[in-house]
Amino acid sequence: MQTQLLLAAVAGLFGADVPADFVLPEPPGPYVLKAEPGDAVSTGFRAGTPVTATSYFYWYDVDTGAHVVDHDGTDALTDHPPTLEGLSYKNVEWHAGQLDDMIAAGIDVLLPVYWGTPLGDFGFSDQGLPPLVEAQKRLIAEKKRPPSIGMFYDTSTLKHNARGYHVDLTTPAGRLWFYGTIRNFFSRIPPEHRATIDGKPLVFLYASAFAQKADKHLFPALRDMFRRDFGTDVFLVKMRGWPGEADSEYNWGGALAPQLLDTAGLGPGYDHSAVPGRAPLVRKRDDGRFYSFAWQRLLAMDVKTRPWLVHIETWNEFHEGTEICETTEYGRQYIELTRRFSDRFHAGERIDLSKIQPPRKVISGSPGKSEGLWVVAKPDGDGPIVEKTVGGRAAWSTAQNRHNPVTRYMYFEVEDYFLFDGDESVEITVGYFDSGPVEFFVEYDSRDPTLAGLRQQFCPGPRQRISGTGTWKEVVFTIPHARFAGGSNNTDFRLTCTNKDLVVSHVSIRRTPAPSP
Repeated sequence: MQTQLLLAAVAGLFGADVPADFVLPEPPGPYVLKAEPGDAVSTGFRAGTPVTATSYFYWYDVDTGAHVVDHDGTDALTDHPPTLEGLSYKNVEWHAGQLDDMIAAGIDVLLPVYWGTPLGDFGFSDQGLPPLVEAQKRLIAEKKRPPSIGMFYDTSTLKHNARGYHVDLTTPAGRLWFYGTIRNFFSRIPPEHRATIDGKPLVFLYASAFAQKADKHLFPALRDMFRRDFGTDVFLVKMRGWPGEADSEYNWGGALAPQLLDTAGLGPGYDHSAVPGRAPLVRKRDDGRFYSFAWQRLLAMDVKTRPWLVHIETWNEFHEGTEICETTEYGRQYIELTRRFSDRFHAGERIDLSKIQPPRKVISGSPGKSEGLWVVAKPDGDGPIVEKTVGGRAAWSTAQNRHNPVTRYMYFEVEDYFLFDGDESVEITVGYFDSGPVEFFVEYDSRDPTLAGLRQQFCPGPRQRISGTGTWKEVVFTIPHARFAGGSNNTDFRLTCTNKDLVVSHVSIRRTPAPSP
């Protein structure tokens, strides 16, 4: 999720920290109060029992065009709601319709993506919560059970805010700012409508990178201040990268690949083609198969040890094409898929992946044909691809890219059912035209325990010399520790060469027997 969309215009103002004498203003809502003994919390869940949550983007307003039309008047959405009529964070009816569909999808918790600050000065983030609560009340009055409300703290406001502060979370003032944002959110949510885990309001944190600094003392300070005002602790789910101990950990990016941490992250695919200024990035939905696979990966895990909290990424982020709500493009397909899998998740079911779709022994791809293996062109990135006929064969060719005039790449994606997040030895067969560069080699998403970072994401594999015979040849590369979880620029491996273009007619992969100890 790119979170600089609204405040990029003030990017040059950042740098100053929150003043040391910063004092929290009064909360904007009336619900900062301690629960009385014996108060029932009807929206509560217990840790360890299956819970599904989804991030809820409520920044749309068709009347003003906010997040519906770009500044130049063009369409701001990659995917589209079935109608724009009534689309507004101010509209109780719109919120009620979304909540009703979440019930149909089997969602337990919605997580409004909150851009507010302690100053209560951020438009939709604060103005959209009372209509959401009113919509929830309306459905409850109709004897329905809408999802309860947790918080998704979009921490980009630690850097992008109207005051131009770049918040240092190691200072008392910075911690107060951090807490004040969470306090302001829950001050607008009645206690009986909050999503709680063991009685603690649920808070998801976005990336720590937006803070000027953070340390392990932040979360204890947050908990102390929250208990002082609300009489209870928070249930904190941090994104990987935050220092300090939280109740659970997740990772953003489930729409690109399943993220199976303490809290699971799943999504249907990704396409931000409508967002200005971004290089193309597409994770194909594959008619629901990618989303289904993510759920199946989770359901195949041991019920006793698999994540019990699932974050679905997202309910309705139309800009990046990660939504599971009803759309013009996909209808209610993803609502129905979510219900099917969430029911099995809530029931504690475990599945056998091999019985759903037995893995192929070999996958392959060539121009115009794919059997579990695809070339991934990156025309604005470092992997543009040209299709041509060479030596009587249809072929892919690398091309010079604008980022690196010397090195050329050809990216490939492997079918998830064949191998995903594994640790196996495989053979990659490449049909290549023996002319052009001096050599080419494989770089792949690896689980080699001796590597880390980029060396693991682009693990260097075997090399093949080019003889210059001008004929078609074939080479077989054996690579160990293949992970293939999308770590190589959201693909699984690439072929790399320099100075001249590599021409390839086909690629195939097969598993190899595990080596003897």
